[in-house]
Amino acid sequence: MSADQFKINLNQNLWALVVSLLTLGTAEYYCLKTLFWFGVILSGLSTISLLVTLFSYTVNYVRNKR
Repeated sequence: MSADQFKINLNQNLWALVVSLLTLGTAEYYCLKTLFWFGVILSGLSTISLLVTLFSYTVNYVRNKR
């Protein structure tokens, strides 16, 4: 399997959410309280950003569908 066959197409908001959830998982696994709270804040911000972007993409799609 070459590198050209394996492409992940995610926008920046999804990458931020993936990284923040990995941060939360790592903090839980190693019992790191500071990293846990950093992950909570980061995942909250990235979730809000993702929801805003998803809403705007949906509105744009509905307007252009007509």
